Amino acid sequence: MKLAISVIFLWMTSLSSLHSQVSENWKTFFDFDSLNANNLQTVVSNQGSIRSRWISLPLGTSNQIIYDQGPWFIGKINGEPILSIVQWFSCWNYSPGPIIQNQAAMLINPEDSLRYRVYKISKGDDQTNPDYAEWPTDFGAPIYENGNPLIKGDQTLWTLFNSLDSTAIQTNWNEPLKTSPIEIHETIFSRNGNENDFIDIFSNVVFMEYEFINKSTYQIDSAFIGFWSDIDFRALENRPAVDTLRQLGYCWSEEDTTFEGTHPPAIGYSMLYGPIVQDPNSNAVFKGKVVNGFKNLKLNSFRGIADDSHIDSLTGKVRSMMDAQNLARGLTSNGYPIINPTNNLATKFPFSGDPLTGEGWIYNTWTSGGAGFVFFSGPFNMAPNDTQWVMIALIPAYGNTGLNSIEILREKTDLIRSLSYDSLAYGSISYSITDIDENFNIIPENFSLSQNYPNPFNPSTSIQYAISSTQCVTLKVYDVLGNEVATLVNEYKPAGMYNVQFTMNNLASGIYFYRLQAGSFVQTMKMVLIK
Repeated sequence: MKLAISVIFLWMTSLSSLHSQVSENWKTFFDFDSLNANNLQTVVSNQGSIRSRWISLPLGTSNQIIYDQGPWFIGKINGEPILSIVQWFSCWNYSPGPIIQNQAAMLINPEDSLRYRVYKISKGDDQTNPDYAEWPTDFGAPIYENGNPLIKGDQTLWTLFNSLDSTAIQTNWNEPLKTSPIEIHETIFSRNGNENDFIDIFSNVVFMEYEFINKSTYQIDSAFIGFWSDIDFRALENRPAVDTLRQLGYCWSEEDTTFEGTHPPAIGYSMLYGPIVQDPNSNAVFKGKVVNGFKNLKLNSFRGIADDSHIDSLTGKVRSMMDAQNLARGLTSNGYPIINPTNNLATKFPFSGDPLTGEGWIYNTWTSGGAGFVFFSGPFNMAPNDTQWVMIALIPAYGNTGLNSIEILREKTDLIRSLSYDSLAYGSISYSITDIDENFNIIPENFSLSQNYPNPFNPSTSIQYAISSTQCVTLKVYDVLGNEVATLVNEYKPAGMYNVQFTMNNLASGIYFYRLQAGSFVQTMKMVLIK
């Protein structure tokens, strides 16, 4: 099975500059394009499947790191389970395009199939790029206030697909996979750069945003958003693990070299912003904006997958609707609690031990070609036409040994998670992992708030603060009238030094104030925006 899929993906990669390849049978319309602004070449399809390779590192002839990846959605309507899934091309139910009048676009408007493609835009594009000129705002593609296509990072891919097309369903399960009224909008972006992590970590990171829209007339209950990946930097040594502190699922190798003679990387995904639920005492980030009275959910469960052929209840792939429901709730495939063998306690996060210290539950045997994982965030409910949104970062790390790659992965993840959404999506400042050595490993003696730099600035500036103990930290920006214009930080932070990037694209020139509160410590500083 996997050989045939490899041929498909090689075809995708070699033809990634082409667009709108339409089958004679419109129901199998398939399109793709390649994100290639930095070292990660990421091929994105309009049917939910993604593949990534690391261009500049000596990992082998293909430099492949991600064989396949994609979003999942699990829930119930009137007590009946629904599932939107992509899994090794042998199980998926995504169809290109939106849901129109309660029907899949490919079923109701197949004549518009060319519009259900992957759109690629880069900074500096104009109407000469057909994807820019034909940007599908009527489908919900993001735009600036002036109506132009919204570019995140330096290069953005956008597409949408749905789970309501029965002709698109493929499965190797013993039971049929039902349609689901979920429409998904996918935004994949990266910054320019071909440097290593010691110069600019954004040369080796890809960001993924997903909007999930309930297009039915029914409420969806007990819903979970998941992300699945087959990580493939080495066929027999992709060990799954999860780091709940960093909201990070990853695969690693304890070996110092791979069979090609190069060092094995560590490849991970961090859930930067999970779905939101109401919480009157919190603020959340939703579609890049801060919303009051909500919180972003954390990871709820994790399953490490040893191979696509495994059938055990702990590390086997998902094989049924009930299996998926149990997995999302943090249970084994057959619905039993997962017991951590190192402490005999129930857990939803197997293999959450620390490979660097050897402490905790660690996956300690060989894997095979289908190794990877799937993690979930939830539960939540969705009324008709409700939207949920998540943001995930694909973060590969390449060190001197397999374990050193994990160290670098953690450092990169810490830095990325410390930055604001605007810094990630619209910022231009470069960061290296040495920034983390300077800022994150120091325990300050006192609380402090530094003057932003540069100041005056346009449009981005950096704000550094230090806290000497774990505190609930808020960092907010106000105009001269005392109106709050941005919340940059609102969460518990451990002791350390932090940098926050702030971009003020939509604010007028003038004087602004930023205020740090950490426990009883409060300090306010002035900054000047000049456009």
